[in-house]
Amino acid sequence: MNSYPPLPSKSNLKQLIRDYQRTKAEEAATKLLLHFEPLIIAAAKKMSRNRPDLYEDLFQVGRLSFLRLLEHYDPNQGTNLKPYVMKSLIGYMKNYLRDKAWYIQVPRKVKEKGARVQQAIDELTMKLERSPNVEEIARYLGLSVEETIEILAGREHYQAISMDAPLQDGKKDASTIGEFVADETDDFETLINRLDLEDAMQKLSEQERLILKWIFHRGETQRSIASQLGISQMTVSRIQKRAMKKLKQWLAATNTL
Repeated sequence: MNSYPPLPSKSNLKQLIRDYQRTKAEEAATKLLLHFEPLIIAAAKKMSRNRPDLYEDLFQVGRLSFLRLLEHYDPNQGTNLKPYVMKSLIGYMKNYLRDKAWYIQVPRKVKEKGARVQQAIDELTMKLERSPNVEEIARYLGLSVEETIEILAGREHYQAISMDAPLQDGKKDASTIGEFVADETDDFETLINRLDLEDAMQKLSEQERLILKWIFHRGETQRSIASQLGISQMTVSRIQKRAMKKLKQWLAATNTL
């Protein structure tokens, strides 16, 4: 698969989708899978966050579902393709997990105790400006350390095996799958933007990437970077502006897909 080059343009991508929809050609399918594989990987990782052992299954579900969902996509409608793909992949993966019944109903007491512990953790984190330890959580709630550990362990157990339909029909208090797969749909646009940015960064020169990483990841000043690279601060500023302009242009073009 790695022999196929990245798809160069929006028009080529839409044409490739039309070709696949019309012919189901293996070459078109392979190119499309290669281009969208980062989204499939990202969706599988998000949906298996609490069950890493399910990642490979979900990745394969994503690959098979991807070609199926493209059959229903109309390139002429103007729908943004990447959000459409991500939402659809997550939907297929949810259905797969429901069908396999990799979840159980969470008892009301476990949910209530878990909610109390989570509230305590949130409040203590704000107060202490760090994550609290078990002893601090127990003391805050007036519980024994043993009971607090038991609640935490129970909560983690159910999170690990528990996704947005009721898990048991007719059960008013039945938990849903969505309660335990945190933000798998709420932040997919942020995820897409991050993936696009990573792709865009690879299009920059080594010097442009280095300067942006030092500025935004390490908090270096232009003066400090200039000193380390043996160039003028004005040159660093010019390279930064040029790199940012390239990124904005590339991302603007990509986000219309």
